[in-house]
Amino acid sequence: VRLATGGVFIQNVGNGPPVSVWNCWASIVVLLLLLAMQLSTFLQASGAVVFSLIRYSNAFLTLHASSTSSQLIHRHRFLAKSENNQDEEDYNDDAISDTIDVDDWRAFRAQLVAGNQDDGSGDNIKTSSSSYAYDSGNMIEKGSIILAKVEPDFCYFGLNQQYFHKSVMLVTYHEQNEFTKGIILNRPTNLFLDDEDFLDDDGEPYFKADSKNGADNDANSWRIWFGGDVRGLYADDSEGGTEIVCLHSIQTELARNVSEEILKNVFTTNYEGARKLIDANEAVSNDFWVFAGYAGWSAGQLEDELNRESWYMISADSGTVWNELTDQRDDNTLDPRDAGLKSWSTLMGMLGRQDEARAVSESFADLSLKEWAAESILFNSTLPVVNENDNLDDLLKSLSPTVSSSIDSAESFVDLAKRFINDGLQGTVLRGSSKDRSPFLLSDQKLHKCSMLVIQDDEVMTVGVLLNHPMTKTYPIPLTNGDDIEFPVRYGGSFGIPGIIDQPIIFLHSKSELKSGIKVGEPVCRSTEGVEECMIWICAEQQVANAIDSGRASPSDFMCVQGFQIWPKEDVPSNSGTLAQLVTGDLEVVDETLVEDMWKVLSSQSQLSLSTLEQNFQASLLAWSAGGKDDGHSSPPFVYDSTVTTSQLADDSLRYWTEAFLLGGVVSAGKYDYSSGFE
Repeated sequence: VRLATGGVFIQNVGNGPPVSVWNCWASIVVLLLLLAMQLSTFLQASGAVVFSLIRYSNAFLTLHASSTSSQLIHRHRFLAKSENNQDEEDYNDDAISDTIDVDDWRAFRAQLVAGNQDDGSGDNIKTSSSSYAYDSGNMIEKGSIILAKVEPDFCYFGLNQQYFHKSVMLVTYHEQNEFTKGIILNRPTNLFLDDEDFLDDDGEPYFKADSKNGADNDANSWRIWFGGDVRGLYADDSEGGTEIVCLHSIQTELARNVSEEILKNVFTTNYEGARKLIDANEAVSNDFWVFAGYAGWSAGQLEDELNRESWYMISADSGTVWNELTDQRDDNTLDPRDAGLKSWSTLMGMLGRQDEARAVSESFADLSLKEWAAESILFNSTLPVVNENDNLDDLLKSLSPTVSSSIDSAESFVDLAKRFINDGLQGTVLRGSSKDRSPFLLSDQKLHKCSMLVIQDDEVMTVGVLLNHPMTKTYPIPLTNGDDIEFPVRYGGSFGIPGIIDQPIIFLHSKSELKSGIKVGEPVCRSTEGVEECMIWICAEQQVANAIDSGRASPSDFMCVQGFQIWPKEDVPSNSGTLAQLVTGDLEVVDETLVEDMWKVLSSQSQLSLSTLEQNFQASLLAWSAGGKDDGHSSPPFVYDSTVTTSQLADDSLRYWTEAFLLGGVVSAGKYDYSSGFE
């Protein structure tokens, strides 16, 4: 912004003008008032200008924050007069100071914004003498509330990081050129911890049951909120462990010494500080809201996300914060699977966006959030426990409630283990799990009901290519007659070979006539015996061109695939990798006699487009079904408080992934219909 008034140029307003600049602003406002007295229609426009300056100018807001109380009250009176075109004597400093808390400049700012809520912008600011919340634009400051926007045209938070969907976060630290930190306020768990569960830097409990204050320790029970994914509930030592943040409103001298004020009447401390207050008889454990983990943004990252309209930045008073947190704590009927959706809707209503909130209720992302909550913040002691004396059959069943057809007994498991160790899985076709609840519902959706060929398996890694995901692009191969054949490219996986080739193109075929005589390509199997029986072969681009030129094959006989799925075998945990996913039923081995049927169905897929999306998607599911039995139960589980099954939600999640990452944008983001899924 650059203004010229009285020969004085003002630049870089975003960094905050000096107080003397107010003379320039005042001159402008006075000029507008003089014009308004002559043109009544211009009065409304000037009001809109004043509101815009108040709401969107960081410099204007920064000036308020740094000014004295008397200056603030005077400017409020001046602006109010210009807004309502009343005489100055209608206002006095004492009357205005009674309506706002001059010690809390956020409250003053709320009064300014509220005075302009009828400007026609459509934004409603809910404010009273003790409670307010309003959209503060893109201004980030400690104590602000970050409210998640919904993204129906992409649904990223339905496919990944579901805990951010419809989240309400409190900014606890912000330095523009350094870091921004916040805690998610609306993800309460049903986990209660005792004092002995909190460990110091040496891994020892801060307070032990047999310590001096043991009797008091036993009385403390701490309910845990999921605060974020950084150093969160499940962080290990390599991530620095779980970081605990205790929110409270205690204002004793000791409390202020061990705490940091984030917002007026809102303080943070750590577990050790909270215990000091309890030991001093200044608090009980129920006075604290305990958050495990936080959300973090690097310098400029949150600003970029605000510019992409991923969040609303909200200014709210402490009463609004405590009302929501107290409701979560005191509601005995609250289920963690509700995932704090009510708190998000309440704040949206305070912003006058209740229609927007209702329009996206019970969406795909809502249901995915509930499934995330069921998996991550719902703690249940009734989960089955595997005892060391269980036999192998029982162990397999406990690992996979719906045991795959390839590992349905101890004998099958031994056979698979021998094959994996001696011959590897190269040449094997795998498919995604047939469990009632897909392991790929909340992440790696590309593996849900997938069809995958293992093309390499050695002591270093296992490499596979997905076969069921056509993309929008094609790959041309020139023929000797000068024509180009365009092959639809299939998404094989997210990996290439770093430093060598990012994502290579490979060609596959299963045509028996190309496996004998002048062979086209090489079999994708480790054994050198009976190579003609190897179902799928891999070949080079020139071999494909020669086969088509000679009339021995047609373009539809080949699949063109780009990218890999890679499972390293060195320096990885024993519970990861291909074998682990086979044992747990996340992946299943397809019987060799069924591979041909799968291949035929997959060959019917074509280049991805809006017109071929549905046909390709249904062919992908059909190919998966052709690869084995669906051993799911007749009554699959439902998503919490809905009529949608987890299996249906997983299918929809795969479709969203296909549209978002392969088609380039979600086209099924209409209102979610319980009976048929997407509109």
